Amino acid sequence: MNNEVLSKYEELYHSKPTYYAYSPGRVDLMGSHTDYNHGYVVTMPVNLVIDCAFSANDTDIIEIYSCNLKNKTKINTKTGDIIEGGNWAKYMSAVVKVLLDEDYELKAFSASFCSTIPIGSGLSSSAALEAIAMAMLAQTSGFKIDKKNMALLSQRAENVYVGVNCGILDQYSVIFGERHKVIKLDCRELTHKQVSWPEEIMVAICNTNKPRELHGSEYDDRRAQCEEAVTEFAKIDSNIKALRDVSIDFFHQHKNKLTTGAAKRAEFIIEENNRTHELEEALTKGEVEKLKDIFKRSFNGAKDLFEISNDAMENMYKAMSSATGVVASRQAGAGFGGCMVSLVYKDKLEEFKKDVFDTYKKLTGIECDIYGVKTALGTHVETIKSTNSKQVIKHTESE
Repeated sequence: MNNEVLSKYEELYHSKPTYYAYSPGRVDLMGSHTDYNHGYVVTMPVNLVIDCAFSANDTDIIEIYSCNLKNKTKINTKTGDIIEGGNWAKYMSAVVKVLLDEDYELKAFSASFCSTIPIGSGLSSSAALEAIAMAMLAQTSGFKIDKKNMALLSQRAENVYVGVNCGILDQYSVIFGERHKVIKLDCRELTHKQVSWPEEIMVAICNTNKPRELHGSEYDDRRAQCEEAVTEFAKIDSNIKALRDVSIDFFHQHKNKLTTGAAKRAEFIIEENNRTHELEEALTKGEVEKLKDIFKRSFNGAKDLFEISNDAMENMYKAMSSATGVVASRQAGAGFGGCMVSLVYKDKLEEFKKDVFDTYKKLTGIECDIYGVKTALGTHVETIKSTNSKQVIKHTESE
């Protein structure tokens, strides 16, 4: 439990919290933009997290204090309206509204939270916030919701009330995490496999410190081009419902039916989807030597075909790929800045971090942030037990 969260709760509300909630960030290891194409993604919930202390209150108003931003938001549980709050309040409000749409009776809570997930970096801080809000409301309101429905409703909240046309990946990932595993998610069937992670390798998340923004046209344009490709291919084969259904041979045979932009986007998605299967097989068989090539092809495709790279990402890729201890490197999240990801031998992590920091600063003049992360449990709530005035909760981060 984050001590700042606990002390701030007691300072603000003059009592001890009843519950502790936790929600991780996540990074995709393979499968950029495959989620809304009904494909596969290999994703890793990570121990950069939102920690929250909270208790039910006797009003209709949710009160939440952010230790990071030093401000409070208030949301009406009868309407979902934001009474006061910063930009992050819209995610909490969206969750309230989508639960009201489903006729849940909601009971408010008072809370403090602290996040170690970098905002705007592609590590799903918004999904973590949506998931934790839903889990907290379920706890205080006394209803049960299974993990899959939690993910679907969190996604709907972001689609309908935040206005981001995201797929299911982020929400599913932060909810279904397990220790020492990564998730291979089937985005059509909403099923997944837990794939064992090699003990000798850590994930290094390298933040370019160039924030990304999904409200611009770039994300929506690429999604529309993928849908354009599906529409054209479905005229040839009615069984094609998404790019997941298109083989690379079929693509090359019929790509002349597509605009240049749609053809490039489709080629990347089809190949990227295949790479998720390659990565699962390599991890399952312990074939670490194959990871570099799989990751390299993903980054090159993201840069040349899906065109979601920028100068900061390309300079970070150069820095990561040449650093001590690196196994493989690629983009993370939706691209357009934010974070990159490397697989690194555990015993070389500090050398890797120094090399990347120095090289990236030399190339860009920007000081990057680098996080060595582990696998993490998914979103959950626990009751805080008091023993002789001391509060005790079960350890929840990845070991």
